[in-house]
Amino acid sequence: MREAREGLSLALWVLVGVLAVACAVGGIQVAQAHDTRARESAQHARYDATLDAATAEATAFVNVSHETAEDDLARIAAGATGPLKDRYTEDVRRIVRSLRRDQTATAGEVVWAGVVRVDDANATVLVATDGTREDRRTQDEPEDRDLRLRLRLVEVDGAWLTSEIQVVD
Repeated sequence: MREAREGLSLALWVLVGVLAVACAVGGIQVAQAHDTRARESAQHARYDATLDAATAEATAFVNVSHETAEDDLARIAAGATGPLKDRYTEDVRRIVRSLRRDQTATAGEVVWAGVVRVDDANATVLVATDGTREDRRTQDEPEDRDLRLRLRLVEVDGAWLTSEIQVVD
């Protein structure tokens, strides 16, 4: 009888050990799943933020008029950093003079945007725009101007700012 009780006691201890290991493994899996969801959520937030910032910057870039040039250039500079920001803050007089001389007006909208790459500090976004341009060369008649742009963005103090805009084919 004592041997049966000892066998039952040993079996219970083995069962308790197996259950403890199962609980530990389950807890580790839950923690890993939670970490994965947190990383994915942060990545999605970065993706959304870069897409919004690039869309806003591209919209500002394709909407510039000789009549509102200073405000339009300030809008571009507000979403920029580095040499791009410098260009739209330091060269304002020259750019405004050129826009007014040629009576240039561009108008457009973003019709498509997609994030190519994003990490904690950098992103690349491709943007397609549909718009028009008119100036003295076009005899003040709107001319189709559809652009494909590659924007490089960097995270600066929690905001995604454009460091480079390139027209691509």
